[in-house]
Amino acid sequence: MASKKKNTILMPRKIYWHLYSLQNLSSEKFIRVVDKVLRKEFQLIK
Repeated sequence: MASKKKNTILMPRKIYWHLYSLQNLSSEKFIRVVDKVLRKEFQLIK
């Protein structure tokens, strides 16, 4: 039997965040995202 390779699709890293999407995050994820926004790794969209 031939072994099948699992095709994985890599999504690009999300670097643009809308203010409304931040409201739905858990508190830990929110803190990580805001920290990266302050370090200018992520950008906010108004």
